[in-house]
Amino acid sequence: MLFDFGLDFTLPDKDGRAFPLTSLLGRYVVLYFFPRAGTPGCTREAREFQENLPRFRSQGAEVVGVSPDSPMRLARFAERNALEFPLLSDEDGKLAEAYGVRSEGKFVRSTFLLDRAGVVRWAWRNVLVPGHVEEVLTTLEALIKAERNVNALIAVRRAKRALRPDPIPQEDITRLIEAAHLAPSCFNNQPWRFVVAQGEKLEEVKKALPGGNYWALKAPAIVAVASHPDLDCRLSDHRDYFLFDCGLAVGFLMVQATQIGLVAHPIAGYDPLAVKRALGIPEDYILITLVVLGWPGDPADLSEKHRELELGPRIRRPLAEVLGWNAFPKEEK
Repeated sequence: MLFDFGLDFTLPDKDGRAFPLTSLLGRYVVLYFFPRAGTPGCTREAREFQENLPRFRSQGAEVVGVSPDSPMRLARFAERNALEFPLLSDEDGKLAEAYGVRSEGKFVRSTFLLDRAGVVRWAWRNVLVPGHVEEVLTTLEALIKAERNVNALIAVRRAKRALRPDPIPQEDITRLIEAAHLAPSCFNNQPWRFVVAQGEKLEEVKKALPGGNYWALKAPAIVAVASHPDLDCRLSDHRDYFLFDCGLAVGFLMVQATQIGLVAHPIAGYDPLAVKRALGIPEDYILITLVVLGWPGDPADLSEKHRELELGPRIRRPLAEVLGWNAFPKEEK
C-alpha cells in the first residue's frame, strides 16, 4: 500500500537533538510507533528490533522508534535495553496524527516501511508484537527484490493507439500536468508550456492531424507541448536545452498517465502552424509535440498494421546498441 506521507519531518531524539528523517534518504526506513517506553509490549518490541538490527542494516535499512515519551525517558529506555537505533520524541503527537496512528490521545502501535526515496510503501496498524519484526524483515526483503527490477509503471507503459472517447476528468488531466511540471530542468527554468485541447478546440486540433493518425480522432483530450529556446539554457555545441527539458516533462506525464490507467501517446505527425493558430500559441514558439490522451480502447478499431503493433511484443533494440561503458557504443553495420 502506498502513502503520500514520507520523510519530511524533524523530531528531537533521546538526547534532545533535532533529528530530521530526511537525513536517512537513500536508505530504507522502518518507522515504528510505540505507546510508552518501559511497558512490557514496548520493551519486547524494541529488543526484537535491536536483536535484528544487523539484518536490517545489512539490507540498507534503518530502524527508527517514535513514542510520546520525553527525550529523557527515551534515553533511560535505550540505556536499559542497549538500543542502538534512533528513538524520537513526539510529545505533541503531531507526527502520529499525520500517520493516522493516534486515537483518543494515545499512540496505536504501528509500523511503516519507507523506501529509499522516503515514500511509505507498507503499513502495519494495531501491531501484535509476537512475530512482527520477522514479518517486517520479510516484507523489506521482498520490496528490495522488486525494486531491483525496472519500475513497473515504466515496464508496462506502451504507446497504445486504441482509445475510447470517454471523457477524462479535469482533475486527472491536471494531475498529469502537475507530474510533468515536477520534471527537472536546466537551472530550474521550467521551459515547458502546456495547452490542453478539449471541446471545440480539440476538434480544430484534430483537423491538423494527417491520415496516419486517424486513431487519435477518438481522443477526448490532446495536450500541446510548446516552448521557446530563450526560456532555457543555450549552451555550446548548439545545445538548446529546452527540447531536452520538455522531453523530460512529457516522460513524467506519461508515467503518471500509466499509473491512473490512461494512454498518453506523444505524436510528431501534425500541422504545427494550424495547431498553433487553433490554440493561440505564439508564432515564435516551437510546438514540440502533441500528447494524445485517452482511456484504452478496442484494438479492433485500428488498422491491421496498428493492431499488430498494439497486440504484439514490446520491441526494443538490444541494450548493447545503445549503451557504452567508457566509450561510445559501436554501431551495427
